[in-house]
Amino acid sequence: MPVLLFIVGINFVGVGALIPALPYAVIETMGMPASVMTLLLASFAFAMFVANPILGRLSDHYGRRLVLFCSLAISAVAHLWFAYSTDITSMFAARVISGLASGNIGVIQAMIADRTTPERRAQFMGLLGAAIGVGFVAGPAIGGLLSEFGGGPPFRAPFVLAAVMSLAALIMATRLKAPPGERMIPERHADGLAHRMRQLMSSPLAVYAIASLALNLSFAQIEASFVLVLRDYLDFGIRQTGWLFAYIGVCMIIVQAGLMRHVVARFGEVGTVVIGGILLIAGQVITVLAVLGMLPGNTSPLVETMIAATCLCVGFGLSSPAVSSAVSKLAGASSMGGSLGTIQGFGSLGQVGGLVLAGPLYDLGGSQFPFGFGALVTLSLLAMTPFLVRPSRD
Repeated sequence: MPVLLFIVGINFVGVGALIPALPYAVIETMGMPASVMTLLLASFAFAMFVANPILGRLSDHYGRRLVLFCSLAISAVAHLWFAYSTDITSMFAARVISGLASGNIGVIQAMIADRTTPERRAQFMGLLGAAIGVGFVAGPAIGGLLSEFGGGPPFRAPFVLAAVMSLAALIMATRLKAPPGERMIPERHADGLAHRMRQLMSSPLAVYAIASLALNLSFAQIEASFVLVLRDYLDFGIRQTGWLFAYIGVCMIIVQAGLMRHVVARFGEVGTVVIGGILLIAGQVITVLAVLGMLPGNTSPLVETMIAATCLCVGFGLSSPAVSSAVSKLAGASSMGGSLGTIQGFGSLGQVGGLVLAGPLYDLGGSQFPFGFGALVTLSLLAMTPFLVRPSRD
């Protein structure tokens, strides 16, 4: 387990390094509007949507470690390709391939579920989130600093770092051992993807799939627009943006490594989703009011932004692993990889829709539109939580 969490942390240092650089790569270096930037983000998310259930199911048949190893190798190549891209077409192609490789999150979740008991699963799903948070602590800060070095565009060094980190994670993956009793399902028993989708949508996991879609549709507004809020509202550059995202990563670590287990033990997975959703709405509403200048006083924009960022990351940091933990308990052992991958795929579909909408919403009149839309989607998520089937330990 420590090796697996270390792999996740290393890989997300590379992914996190891209956060402060990607908008500037498209908007400032390429001279494209915000809608093109969000489409570039959406292409990555759509590729993840396609790849998540496929890689999850492949891991059920051919082994999780093999699928993880191959995806990390492809990710390294794709990051390097983007680093040396000089036109928007190459950028889109590189991000699509990177997104296909990053569809391994469901595989990683299944590897954790393979190695834990149901009673400790929420805790380790939280540790997975904390490992991702570690990447987001160091990654954006390093990416912001590296953007000022080298002779190429400001996004080149962060993407080279992402490629190096993917290779480091790949090397670490060779040290993973199979858990006791791990087995692969013979391919002749495999069901088609369409059949598995029909099975999932007629099961208790159907509402979880929709909840995952809504959660990521809402958070995609933040993912796409928060960097623009920092640029427009606080006049932040790449370096300052990197440091603020490092703070968000620290919050994610605290929530998912320390707080997650206690919240789930007290309120259960569904209750944790509700708490996270309330905090997510609070962060979105604070952002809208701050951008519009409607907060009382409105004299400390940095403080207001930090409060909003804290609510946003704590809310998503509680909700997302709680959904994954519940799904891992409700799914059968032989279909866990496919189920988790499919749920992650619905989450990626939500990201696609959210990112595609975020750019035009921002161009329509500023950050208040995507954040306001995100708050409405989060409200719909809360409305469906009474219909989520609770795992037996709730």
